[in-house]
Amino acid sequence: MQLRSAIIHRDEQLKLLNCFIHDDPTLSPPNLIIHGPRSSGKTSSLKHYFSSHTELQHCWINAIEMVTGKPFAQHIAVKVSRLLRESFPIQPRTEYDPLSAEDFSLLVKFLYNLFSEYETLEKRHCVYVILDNFDQIEELDVELLPKFLKIDELLPKFLKLEIRFVPIIQSTSFLHHYSTYNIPTIVFPRYNLPETRDIVHYVKDVELSTCSQLVSKVEGYETEEISRLCLIISKSYIDLIIESFHSYSGNDPVLLMELVDAKWSQYINAIDETNYKDTPALYRANLELFRRTGDTFLEQDDEEDTTSLATVKSDTGPASSAAQNKTTTYGLCTMSKYLLIAAYLTSYLNPRFDSKVFSKKSHLRAGRSAYGRRNKMDTNPRYLQPSLFSLERMLAIFQSIYPVTVTNEVHPDFIQKDQHMRANVEVYENLAELNSLKLITSAINKSVDYLHEKIKWKVNVPWEIIIEVANTVDFDIAEYFSDIHE
Repeated sequence: MQLRSAIIHRDEQLKLLNCFIHDDPTLSPPNLIIHGPRSSGKTSSLKHYFSSHTELQHCWINAIEMVTGKPFAQHIAVKVSRLLRESFPIQPRTEYDPLSAEDFSLLVKFLYNLFSEYETLEKRHCVYVILDNFDQIEELDVELLPKFLKIDELLPKFLKLEIRFVPIIQSTSFLHHYSTYNIPTIVFPRYNLPETRDIVHYVKDVELSTCSQLVSKVEGYETEEISRLCLIISKSYIDLIIESFHSYSGNDPVLLMELVDAKWSQYINAIDETNYKDTPALYRANLELFRRTGDTFLEQDDEEDTTSLATVKSDTGPASSAAQNKTTTYGLCTMSKYLLIAAYLTSYLNPRFDSKVFSKKSHLRAGRSAYGRRNKMDTNPRYLQPSLFSLERMLAIFQSIYPVTVTNEVHPDFIQKDQHMRANVEVYENLAELNSLKLITSAINKSVDYLHEKIKWKVNVPWEIIIEVANTVDFDIAEYFSDIHE
């Protein structure tokens, strides 16, 4: 009953989850698909279900981690091994390296060896791996899902632990590829308007009505029933947001809640002694607030002004705040910055000079063989269009420029056994982030493994951006373009 009160309008789906998900492997199917459109409560329902059933062993893999077969398999190996180590007090006799699971056949071998270490358990258990937003991988291979569905068949049934995969899928067309697989599927339909309204009120009513800014305003005008007045104001505000922007958002409670949060502070600022009890008057005072979503593109003049404010270092506070209000920034970790720098160098430098510029043993070579022809280029290569490059060359340059002193800055999910940086799951995860931000792009756009050796890439950032990125990590990228042209 506690679970159903936390997730509203999803009672049928919660009943089905209770039927299909069980700790006993004999009572649960080998695979389960969760299907539904965006913002239909799939992930939140699963999270609440597993949090209320603490006896279930489970771990989550997010779409940003799903790059290709190798890091995907390694992520699962890392998550499952950590889960078992934290859930069961048994100390495995042998420690297996999760990064050795570089493909699905090696993942099966790793899981078999890992599960064999827990044969002393009193009873059998299921290990659930939830693949969140599985079909949202940008370059999704349709053969990827069957590989997961077959893993359970490849592991022996006498083990005390059995793995269960639960992919969360949005696209109906993607799911149709597997209609003959007869996999149990729980469908989360799109919310209707009354359900959407209930969800937004359920999540936001208490949060907004207890807002310190609102409470202090009302306390200045009233001494009694402050909580009731604050609740009336917050409920009326949410209703106004839904009525004003439902045609824009549709029945998407997440988007509506984002609009509620974005406009709340401005709405409160307009409250005064004359309108705090008068909802229509308060609406009229905030009329412009309900006419625009606030996320439209800037006008050309505003965009130029914003660019100037963002690029020129100014000591004045108002200019800086204006730039911050109109621009969006992305925080990249150190590894992502070096990967982006490596991609820029790979796109704009001739491969002929790689052995001279990047090799740590280039001092052993001499003459023309060390760097090719001696004549300089007529034009600085960074003034030209970026050239296509292979991923292998970019990773080689990345490993050459990536300093050993920052190799300890790793992702919490990453297991590292030596001080030297190695091609691993975190590198591919950061590559996926750069690709999702369109900072690096592939030459083709079709549903293939986009880290395949035959796929060509190019960098998608100008010199002005890459020089700023390089400065944040104290990397002198300009040195690589000096003395190579007239």
